[in-house]
Amino acid sequence: MVTNGQDKKILQSKKFYEIAFISTGIAAFVLWVIGLLLNGENSTQMQIFFGNCNDTFADTTNVVGYSAQKDVYHNMNYQGLEEKAYPPLTYMLMYFFSKFVDMDWYYSRDWFADMYTDEQFLIVFLIVTFIIGLFIYETVRSFKDGSNAMKVLIALVVCVSNPMLFSFQRGNTIMLVLALEMLYIFWYDSDNKIKREVALISLALMVAFKLTPAVLGILLLFNKQWKDAVKAVIYGFLVGFLPFLFFKGGFSNFFQMLSNMQANVESYGSGHGTTLTAALVYFGVIEGTTVQGNILQYITYILCVIILVGALFFKKRWERVVAITTVLVVAMSHSEYYNILYLVPGWIVFLNEEEHRAGDVVMLISMMLIINDFQTTIVDKLLNYHLALIILIVFILIKAMRTIVQAIKTKNTGNAVLQKGDKV
Repeated sequence: MVTNGQDKKILQSKKFYEIAFISTGIAAFVLWVIGLLLNGENSTQMQIFFGNCNDTFADTTNVVGYSAQKDVYHNMNYQGLEEKAYPPLTYMLMYFFSKFVDMDWYYSRDWFADMYTDEQFLIVFLIVTFIIGLFIYETVRSFKDGSNAMKVLIALVVCVSNPMLFSFQRGNTIMLVLALEMLYIFWYDSDNKIKREVALISLALMVAFKLTPAVLGILLLFNKQWKDAVKAVIYGFLVGFLPFLFFKGGFSNFFQMLSNMQANVESYGSGHGTTLTAALVYFGVIEGTTVQGNILQYITYILCVIILVGALFFKKRWERVVAITTVLVVAMSHSEYYNILYLVPGWIVFLNEEEHRAGDVVMLISMMLIINDFQTTIVDKLLNYHLALIILIVFILIKAMRTIVQAIKTKNTGNAVLQKGDKV
């Protein structure tokens, strides 16, 4: 007979969290594959992909189309300027893909979505994607501790998880950014100078691709790595600004990029993706009007500030990493589903923790909901990433508030002791 004490001990066991994560990921993937094989193109399992596989690899093909003429920030092909809002390094990378297709033909149709049907482009794209996927697998496997079997299984689960498959189908650079994020999270405070330098360069490249990962630099500040923070800024400036020179107009494109970014935020808003607003809209808590969305976005900012302040006092590494990556995912007013991959390094740090509190099972549940591939009605209506993010936000917010209160109490107690000593 299992006692309450034994139950609690199980929930504190590292192995329990590892096995639960692996079992959920493998079972969900196997069921997903079986569903595909049994029902073919009409399978509900295709819902895991954007538009049931419409617009496949579009985050690459469309961006190749915007980049090929080297005037990306003023390019009105196919979509408006709000879609040309990435930093220049992304477009510089995509420009080289355009060398494998006849871009004149695509420009004549003003349509790039079927570029993946061009054999040369497809082969090059799949090779590059395979290398990036292998990079992700190897970083997860290497940074996960424990037996080799455990490392391999967890790396495989991450690579076949729901958001990873979705990101592959979209052809989004988030996969490359995730690999860089793994290097940064696990090496930013390394005693090895070379690893630490690689981490800083990785942070700079992440920012040069996506901008928003700049929030991860807070880890350097929390750790009082002032020199490293300055280095990261310098690296970021170099890889973030020099690529502007690759395009027509050079550095003058910077201001047009900012204008395009503003248009992008106004165009999409926070009513979909991985924002708190999107989750509440999805579950029918709010209607998602512009006013409601704006109010909730400000509330999100306040919650994120509380989480970051709390993270300053967190004692466990995983708590700090999970807090900051959560903010990275939910704070953006326009955050697409693939951005949920930013949470992966925090998952690995969490699974590396030798001993957990029983309450940490809440964190595990959010992870299991996110990695689930198998599509059913209850998953679509309730047990999805929207619920997972709500659970995660509440979980880390409560931790942050408790930590802040404890820090204030400790400070007040210390002040009281000092005052008593002064009187004596």
